[in-house]
Amino acid sequence: MFFQIQNDIFPITLQEYDKDILTFGIITLKELEMCYEDFSFARATVMECKNDTHQIHGEIEVYEDYHFGIITGIETKHFIRVQDRIGIYIKHNLFLIVAIKDQDDSVKTELFESLKHVKLSKVTLERLVYGFLERLIYNNYSGLEKIEEEISSHEDKINDNRLARNFNYEITGIRKRLLLLNNFYEQLIGIGEELEENAIDIFQEENLRYFKLFTNRVTRLSNNTRMLQDYCIHVRDAYHAQMDYNLNSIMKMFTVVTTIFLPLTLIVGWYGMNFTHMPELSWKYGYLFVIIISIIVAFICIIYFKKKKFL
Repeated sequence: MFFQIQNDIFPITLQEYDKDILTFGIITLKELEMCYEDFSFARATVMECKNDTHQIHGEIEVYEDYHFGIITGIETKHFIRVQDRIGIYIKHNLFLIVAIKDQDDSVKTELFESLKHVKLSKVTLERLVYGFLERLIYNNYSGLEKIEEEISSHEDKINDNRLARNFNYEITGIRKRLLLLNNFYEQLIGIGEELEENAIDIFQEENLRYFKLFTNRVTRLSNNTRMLQDYCIHVRDAYHAQMDYNLNSIMKMFTVVTTIFLPLTLIVGWYGMNFTHMPELSWKYGYLFVIIISIIVAFICIIYFKKKKFL
């Protein structure tokens, strides 16, 4: 489906396309195969759109009179999995989107949503492209804040010594989400920088600021994502440090208990030899004497360890 912008948005057919009027379109891969020659698009770009890949990459190619690239989107609610995959063609007065994979028809929704924030009588190709790209990172700051709160929650549990058994599983999931996010932003930064260069001179010089603004915004998001990745590593290290500390505390307690019982073991072994001429064996209070000596030795050991702050 194609649309022209002249103070308003008008749907048109391919035969009504006028290269002197700002036009945008949202078509399927099948429709692209039928019309790519009408726009003088290279067959290689069609084949790239048909290439079934799940990799996130940010290359945008420059042809004789148009830009072509693939954008792989992610699920904006949870940043967990790859969601949409679209191809974009940018030509003089033409912005064409190929919905290669669009599960919820969000591409069309986002494009028209971006047009609600501009005055159609003054919209330009640069502003049209910028508006759509900007919708791809809409509300991403709030998403990063939620991830930061999630990491911070884990850190608070570590500080309170409330270590979760599934911590490693959860922190690994967060790290994967951040890695996916960072790859997504690197992709958009590459696209923004390439459009800003205006290698084939299809954009107006004074409107290149839109692409610079977009690149700067995505760069800040990318930097925030890297910061969260570092924060994630810090929390993971703190978790392992706390685990080691708890293990050391347990081992120290076992060591202290063992040390206390060493002299008692010596006493038991001493009086367990049962030599014939051991005076305590025939003494009336011999049994009570050994008990009292054992208690005194244990008490002295406990006092000593507390003084040395081992307990």
